[in-house]
Amino acid sequence: MSRSDSRVVVVGAGVSGLAIARELAPDHDVLVFDKGGVAADTSSRASGMISLSLEPFPDEWATFALSQFHDLDGQGIFTFTDRDTVRLVPEEDAEKYTDQAPAGGEYLPKDELRERYPDAFSDLAAYGGALHYNGTGYLDALDYTMTLKWAAEQAGAAVFRDHEVTGLRVEDDSVVGVETEYGPVDADHVVYATGWKTRDLLSAYVELPVRPLRWNAVVVEPDTPLPEAAPMGSEPTMRVYWRTTDRGDVLIGGNEHLLSDPEGTEMGVEEEFRELVMERVGPLLAGVSAGTIRREDCCPTADCASPDGLPIIDAPDDVPDGLVFVTGLHGRGVMLSPVTGRAVRCLVTGEDAPFPMEPFELARFEDRSPDFEYRSHWD
Repeated sequence: MSRSDSRVVVVGAGVSGLAIARELAPDHDVLVFDKGGVAADTSSRASGMISLSLEPFPDEWATFALSQFHDLDGQGIFTFTDRDTVRLVPEEDAEKYTDQAPAGGEYLPKDELRERYPDAFSDLAAYGGALHYNGTGYLDALDYTMTLKWAAEQAGAAVFRDHEVTGLRVEDDSVVGVETEYGPVDADHVVYATGWKTRDLLSAYVELPVRPLRWNAVVVEPDTPLPEAAPMGSEPTMRVYWRTTDRGDVLIGGNEHLLSDPEGTEMGVEEEFRELVMERVGPLLAGVSAGTIRREDCCPTADCASPDGLPIIDAPDDVPDGLVFVTGLHGRGVMLSPVTGRAVRCLVTGEDAPFPMEPFELARFEDRSPDFEYRSHWD
């Protein structure tokens, strides 16, 4: 691939920024700046569950992302583990799915669920069965993000941590670079991949309808390890999800909620979420109710919500030429990172995307206020 003289500055060294850098580095001069560290905020805390078939995405997004995870498997320190996913169905809802399950899944009655995954579940008295999906899996989010960094650097990108971008440089309605704490940097394109902060950072050029979002997660060491083939899963009435880890623990996450002041909100998992995990989620999974919480986590600043739950990835005509932004990933930044990287590449180069780009466009929102009602993943 021939190298372009075009320079791209990527603001943000999280999973989205590094996926973008990896896509562009083979034929562009790519510089990535972050005021903190690489994957220092939300990216490294992500669950790593890749359940694209359960999400309200175009099929082409899911197909492309999953193929990219498989292609990257074994490079750097990255491993992708294929694992089935189940979504428990309360007894009163079981009749809805006896003929068919949504989004290509299959309905497994409770007895069949236990037979397919022996020793994985415990008390399922309140459930009729589960929706079962394949084409899903998991990854370690930090290993994945650091492998994206390695791959981008192997292709020629330069990544600068502790290097804050303080402003966008624009002349004659075109991007000419950025201001940083160490001085100006020239660029033909600037990509902001800075989560909910993008709204404030680009407020002089565009209004973005995004809000900060936080979730909680704990890692439980079960009394006895779950079987190696135990599926990933979720429970819709409690709005929680889980997966096993390579250490034999179980990561359980949920409790998503908007924040008005993420940087002023005390960090830490809420006590009511710990109680939910141990008293209501734990009994569903073999060995977990008698287990021990070994780690607690939440995104340290915040994730980023959009009004419709889909990302905003765009370079509209009414912003300075050369400016691209990625925001509103709604807790799906890792899952959609291959799509994000390729979408930005297509916006920068003008080449055709292998998936629909229209759902990313900012123009889908008439009201760009941040005062929208939150659209949960579970609704």
